[in-house]
Amino acid sequence: MGFSSRLKAHRKILTLETLKFIVEFFKDRDARMAALRSGVPENYASRQGQWLKKHPIVLAAMEADLDDREMLKLEKALVEIDRQMETCKEILGLQDF
Repeated sequence: MGFSSRLKAHRKILTLETLKFIVEFFKDRDARMAALRSGVPENYASRQGQWLKKHPIVLAAMEADLDDREMLKLEKALVEIDRQMETCKEILGLQDF
């Protein structure tokens, strides 16, 4: 599979980074700020935010009409995912990555 084919395939994969952006983008619909809050470095945040908000998965997620309870549930789930990722890093000795 060539590089461009892998990029096309990733358009249908929800990554942790994209999920973080979605959660942050729901808050104020500001792509740059959502990118910053989701961990994108400041010098790339504007460009990455603009790119992410056009991503098919982000567009599909934005169609959801979440109430406050669902938003809180989503935020809690993301915290749990982050916690599990840290546990996996510890097990694999990847704390520096």
